[in-house]
Amino acid sequence: MAVYDLLAPHYDAVTGDGVAEAAFIHDLIERRHGRAATLLDLGCGTGGITALLAGAYQVSGLDISPGMLAVARERLPRRTRLYLADMASFRLDARFDVVLCAYQGINHLLSLAAWQSSFDRAREHLNRDGLFVFDIATLGHLERMASVPRTVQEFAGNYLLIRVRTADGMVFDWHIEVYELQPDGRYRLLTQTVTLRSFPVSDVRKALRARFTDVEIIGDGDSADPGSGDRIWFACRKPA
Repeated sequence: MAVYDLLAPHYDAVTGDGVAEAAFIHDLIERRHGRAATLLDLGCGTGGITALLAGAYQVSGLDISPGMLAVARERLPRRTRLYLADMASFRLDARFDVVLCAYQGINHLLSLAAWQSSFDRAREHLNRDGLFVFDIATLGHLERMASVPRTVQEFAGNYLLIRVRTADGMVFDWHIEVYELQPDGRYRLLTQTVTLRSFPVSDVRKALRARFTDVEIIGDGDSADPGSGDRIWFACRKPA
């Protein structure tokens, strides 16, 4: 089963409407590449962010989950191109002004080589001077999540329960349970395990600088130490 297929119907309710996320991304693109017209959203999921950016750009989406893409198809403009592919190995007959990967999609790749391959694919699919934008969950954030016994979230009468565990401090298994309310008042249990990994900011920066120029890092932690926060955004340009 592809990642998140089972949970696709509940994904948007859990993650929220994405309006603030999309506004941040739009402002970042406008500041770094004001002439951008086309955008590929890697790991687009249900298309929540993709749809919010469709008014500003000609958008396309790519995801490894058929279930997520099925939800995206229902919400995106009819002619939006959607690709079923792996973000670390995709090859499309198309180029874009912006390649985006939001919601820490890169963290689903479990080796630095896979991250580097995804960076290569992004660069390959950018137009000249194109912009690559993505965010990651930091190692510190994953470690903090693993230190908590569990998190519980209620949504629309359903319940989400997450337990994060790690054996080596590098690879983190997110054990996800959704208790789905049924018409008869009972609950149906949906379970899935998603594995995430992160790397030091210095390693990511080094990999990007080998492929892109003007690498910008935006963190939510100490400005002197971007890796101290929970999340980091990267924006970089394809060399002319």
